Amino acid sequence: MKKALLILLSAWILAPSDTEAQNILLGEKVPELKAAGWIDNRHPAPATVTYLEFFHSSNPACLTSLKRLKELATRPKSPLRVIVVTREDTARIAPILRPYLSGRISATIHAERGFSAFGVTYVPFGVLIDARNRALWMGNSLQFNEKLIEQATD
Repeated sequence: MKKALLILLSAWILAPSDTEAQNILLGEKVPELKAAGWIDNRHPAPATVTYLEFFHSSNPACLTSLKRLKELATRPKSPLRVIVVTREDTARIAPILRPYLSGRISATIHAERGFSAFGVTYVPFGVLIDARNRALWMGNSLQFNEKLIEQATD
């Protein structure tokens, strides 16, 4: 019985997923983010590096992460822009995100395949991307810092 259960569990774990999630490899191009629109029509500003922040308002760590990202993006001569990606309804999420939006921080409205294309399973999660649309770093956004930005622009 234990052996059969182990085999079934292994098969379930190793079976191909029917989602469209994609593995993101550092140094490789990332999927194109297709936003249906932008909160307050704030399109992302041009920048040397972009940080995609996957966000959900139910997680308090996401707001902590946004505060840190705002500090990093709004420093003088910062090469960073932040694009917040969320699946939440615009009417509900816009008031929560508005205090963080700026010329350097934008938020998507229903980005097509955003979470699934990047294989995001937890938040806060982010991906640092260079001007050629290649992944430079990814992980828990609370671990993202200025040193990573500096390394990306060297």
